[in-house]
Amino acid sequence: MNKIIIFFSSVFGVGYIKYAPGTFGSFVGVLLWVLFVPDNYIFQTFLLTSIFIVSVLFSSLAEDIYNKKDDQRIVIDEVAGIWFSVAFLPKTFMFLLLGFLLFRIFDVKKPLFINKTQKIKGGLGVTIDDIVAGVFVNAILQIIRTIF
Repeated sequence: MNKIIIFFSSVFGVGYIKYAPGTFGSFVGVLLWVLFVPDNYIFQTFLLTSIFIVSVLFSSLAEDIYNKKDDQRIVIDEVAGIWFSVAFLPKTFMFLLLGFLLFRIFDVKKPLFINKTQKIKGGLGVTIDDIVAGVFVNAILQIIRTIF
């Protein structure tokens, strides 16, 4: 069972990349979004809810295995965050690239109150900061979409 938890929490082993595993996890998240998520908003809402729940669950279980809070090998939260960043937007190179770059900035810098959300214990704490960052990025991209 631990191998399954590690496999999914590290997003197929991507979390084991030595340098910038969160960036690689985010990149895989964008690829998964582009390849497998249709432009149906109802289905996207279902997937966003599902990835949130799965990320909280697997992150919590992986923390127990690694015996460490928010271990860098856990990158399923980056997938969840990037999905929230690009949801309900056109799957164009511009939006995907901006979503990726802005999400990485928000995820690393954790501006505003985002870093406070990470202090929540367990898988929720691992995941929620990425979700909040993704929501902020999505709001910025929706504004850009409206203006242009």
